[in-house]
Amino acid sequence: MKKIFLFSFLLTSFFVLSQQTFVLNPAMVDPDDAENFEMLIKKYGEGMAQDAVNDGIIQGWALLKRVQGIGKVEDEKINYLWVSVFESPKKYVEREPYFDTGKKYGIPNDILFGGIDIQRYGSYVYKTEKRYDNDLDGKFIIFNWAFPKNLNSAMILADKISKSFKGDMKKEGMASWGMATRIIPQNSDLAPLFFWDAYENMEQVINHLIYKAALKNVDQKLLSQLEGELPKGWSDRVIWEFVSRTN
Repeated sequence: MKKIFLFSFLLTSFFVLSQQTFVLNPAMVDPDDAENFEMLIKKYGEGMAQDAVNDGIIQGWALLKRVQGIGKVEDEKINYLWVSVFESPKKYVEREPYFDTGKKYGIPNDILFGGIDIQRYGSYVYKTEKRYDNDLDGKFIIFNWAFPKNLNSAMILADKISKSFKGDMKKEGMASWGMATRIIPQNSDLAPLFFWDAYENMEQVINHLIYKAALKNVDQKLLSQLEGELPKGWSDRVIWEFVSRTN
């Protein structure tokens, strides 16, 4: 079976989750180092992450690369994002370090990655509220953040909308959809509600953003209600491309 986002992400089949916890770790990699960075991640990082999945430390892992040329130039300083998925908050809290190239490959992390300029921008933890996945091979994913008027009512409405397009996902190339709430940090300037939409190609991503693709048959009244729940629209929407991920 092909693996979709993580975020296959990571699990297969359709279901509702109540405990899955995931972490986003954004970073800026010097563009001059990007090619070497991706090579090292694929050659060394992916194997360590897969071992962590096999050992039950994490459920899934992915490295994403921001699609350039879309949005404000100043926002592109964050050009990579790690995603780590845990079975539960308990698994997250009790997590063990697994990124040790010295232990697995005999080359310490600081030597292997020492020549690459990487700036990290924190760690953001979320709880998956609902997700739909299938066996399509998602290549691109949209991350969406929002400040709803009322978190609970916005989630109930989003649930209704997701049920209405679930049946169209696979034929429209949508590999994964999910809704999550922020656990930490909980600063007032950070959106508490988060969604993702993964597709097989960029054309489908663009169609999704203009309410086509999997959204084309959604009741317009529901979409209008969603606009009411999000009076300021999306606080941010970013398109990412998968660089590497676990099975």
